[in-house]
Amino acid sequence: MQENWKFHHVSVIVRDMNKAIEYYQSLAIGPFPPLIGPSGTTPLTEKKVRGKPMDYNIDLRHAEGGVGQIQFEVIQPLEGETPVKEFLEKKGEGMHHLGFFVDDLGKETAKMAEKGFMVSQSGETHDVKWAYFDTDSVGGVVIELMQQTK
Repeated sequence: MQENWKFHHVSVIVRDMNKAIEYYQSLAIGPFPPLIGPSGTTPLTEKKVRGKPMDYNIDLRHAEGGVGQIQFEVIQPLEGETPVKEFLEKKGEGMHHLGFFVDDLGKETAKMAEKGFMVSQSGETHDVKWAYFDTDSVGGVVIELMQQTK
């Protein structure tokens, strides 16, 4: 981990958000309020997959209060082709990525590229831009870098 990365969350990919939420809440994790945009799904803009504009929908939820001091995120792919959907099809449900906040996403993206890690998926929400990096060949976990935009 880079010294200027600030750990934010662990993310798991699931096939059925409702079943996953029920399971995690039985472990006293949650609740998981939806992040709903005008389309009824998670509000993302500037969506790209491997550098190309892509239309897709996901259900993404954060556990209020996290798990101890760790933020916990659950994602269910809904429509479109994404690395998240590929992960689910190839590996099944499970931990997908570790998320970190950075001060300058562009600078950190360049550093990751120098190390041979390319952006597999990127996008923006109302206050964060983010990128997933193809780092799962080492340890089986993707790295997500995020930058606050507001």
